[in-house]
Amino acid sequence: MALPVFISDVEDVLALRGLEMPDLAALQATHQSYRALLLQPSGPIYADPLRIGHLDLAVAAARADAFLAMAAERGDQLVVTPEYFLPVSSLAKAAKGGPFPVDGALWVLGCESMTPERLATFKADCAGHCDVIYEEDPAPAVQGNYFDPVAYCFVTRDAEQTLKRVVLFQFKTAPSRDDHGFENKQLRCGRAIYRFQGKDGYIKLSTIICSDALNLGEDLNANKKLSDRTILIHIQLNPKPKHTDYRRYRNEVFRRSPVATDCDIVCLNWAHNVIQHDSPVHANAWKNESGSAWYIPERRCSVKDDEVASNEANGLYYTWHEKRRHVLHFHYDEAVFALTVPKVMQDGPAVHDVLIGPQLDTRFAWDDGAGAWLACANSPETGWGDVINTSPEVNAAFQSLQDIANRLHIERAISLSCGPYSMRDQWHRVNNLDVCRIPESEVVARATLQLDRDIPASEERNRRITRVATLAHILQTETLPPQIKDLAGGGAAIAWSPDSPNTNVIKAGLRPALVAYLGDNPPMDMVKRIGENAFELLRKENKDHKERVAICYRTVAGVTKFADIKQQTDITYDGSSMASITGGQ
Repeated sequence: MALPVFISDVEDVLALRGLEMPDLAALQATHQSYRALLLQPSGPIYADPLRIGHLDLAVAAARADAFLAMAAERGDQLVVTPEYFLPVSSLAKAAKGGPFPVDGALWVLGCESMTPERLATFKADCAGHCDVIYEEDPAPAVQGNYFDPVAYCFVTRDAEQTLKRVVLFQFKTAPSRDDHGFENKQLRCGRAIYRFQGKDGYIKLSTIICSDALNLGEDLNANKKLSDRTILIHIQLNPKPKHTDYRRYRNEVFRRSPVATDCDIVCLNWAHNVIQHDSPVHANAWKNESGSAWYIPERRCSVKDDEVASNEANGLYYTWHEKRRHVLHFHYDEAVFALTVPKVMQDGPAVHDVLIGPQLDTRFAWDDGAGAWLACANSPETGWGDVINTSPEVNAAFQSLQDIANRLHIERAISLSCGPYSMRDQWHRVNNLDVCRIPESEVVARATLQLDRDIPASEERNRRITRVATLAHILQTETLPPQIKDLAGGGAAIAWSPDSPNTNVIKAGLRPALVAYLGDNPPMDMVKRIGENAFELLRKENKDHKERVAICYRTVAGVTKFADIKQQTDITYDGSSMASITGGQ
C-alpha cells in the first residue's frame, strides 16, 4: 500500500526562513492572461547508476541556456522543462546571476539527477547569490544514489523587503516502474509535494514528477487538494505516458464534479522517439509518443474554429475527452511552445471572463547554426502528407482537401463520407465531431493527426481514409441513383465547407450532396440508421439540396449498392423527421 501523499505549502516553508510568499502572476485571479513557455526536448538520454539525464550534457546545456535566456528576456510567467532534462550547470549559471525569473514569474525546471553530495555543493556554490531550499534526507546512504529533482525558481522578499532569488527543490516521491527495478534501486525519494497559492487565496499550483502520479491516483484526499482551482503540472520522462496507472489520477479528477475540479493539468514529456543509453556501447530505442498535453475544464476552452485552427497550425491539436474535458495535444517533435493562458479562476465581472483556453502563439525549433531557438514559420508535419500520397487513388480522393489550412474541414469531410452517425445540428463543432472525441485511454484516431501509434487507432484511420478513396472511385465509375445522378461521369470532388456543413460532395455548377460509403457488407440496421440521419441533416438544413442524399456500400460479391432511404421513396412521407429519437445521438 502506498504512503499518503504529503502536501507542503510553500508559504510555510518560506516563512521558516523569513521569506514572503511570492505574488505569482499565474496565480492571480484576474482577467489578465499569463504567458507560459514549455520546452519539450529530444534525446538521446543516459541512465546508469551514477546519473539520469541527457546523453550529451554540452548539447543539453546549450539548449537549456538559450531557453532560460529567452524566458527571462520575454518575461514569461510560467516556464517548464520536463523530468531529468535541465543540466545542473545551467541551473547553477541561472542561480548565480544568470537569467532568472522576474518578480511574479515561476520557473518549474525538471533537472538531471542529483546526488546528495551534488545538492550540498550546489547550495554552497549559490551562497550569496540565492537561497537554496530542499527537504532533509534522513535515509541511509545505501538507500539510493540520486534524487530526481524539480527546481522551482522565483524571487521574493525577505523581512527587510529585499528581493531574494530562491531555488526550491522538490524530489520525486515514488520510483517509476521498469522491468528491472532500475530506478527503484537508484532513486532516493523525497516526501513532499509543494503547493503554491496566490495571495488572493484562490488559485494554487503544484508539480508531480512522472511516477508521483501512481500514488496520486490512489490517494483521493491528495487528489482533491491538487485539483481544486489548481494548475497541476506533470513533468515526465516516460515511454508510455498514456499507461493506465500514469493517467489514473486524471481519470479520478475527471470523474468528479467539475465544480470541485476546476483545474488545468499540464503534462510535459520529452519528444517522441527517445533513444536511451545505459553504456557507451548499448542503446535502446523507445519508439515512444510524447504525450504532452494541456487539459482544461469544459467551460474554459473555445470550440470555435478560428481559435482551434490557429492552435493546430502551430502544433497544438484539439480533442474532447469523454469525461467532458478539452485536451490539447502538443506536437511530438522537439520544440519550445509559447502560450497565452487564461487564469484558472477570474475573480471579477463575468463579462470580462476569458474562456478561450490556452492559445499557442509561437512554436520554436532549435537551430544549430544560430545556437538558438527560432520561431517556426510553417505548420509541423503530422504524417498527413505521407498518408494522402500512399496511392494515386487516395491522392485523387483528397485532391480538393490537400491545401486546406483548417484540417478540421478534412476531418468533417471524412466523417460525412463514412456515414453521419449523428443528426445533431452542430455535429461538426469540434467537441461534437466523432474523430475529435477520445476515451479514457486518450488515444487519438484523427485521420489528419498520425502521431498516436496505437494500432487500433491506426487501423481506424486507415479504414476511414480507404472509405473516402472508395467513395471517390464510386462517384467516378458507378451508375448513381436519380437524386445524385448528375454527379456521375467525373468532376465530382469530396470537400467540406461551413457554408454547406451537411454535404461532402461538390461539382461545378451543381448543388452539393451528402454521399456516404459504409464499407463492405455493413449491417442493414446501420445502413437504415445512417440513411435516416443523413436525410434528416439535410431536411433540417432546408436548402435546395435537401433531397440530395445517397448511402452506398458493397456486398460480399463486390457489387456496389445504394440503399433505399424511405423518406425518398415513400410517397406518403409528410416531411417530418423519421429518424429514431435515440439513434445516433
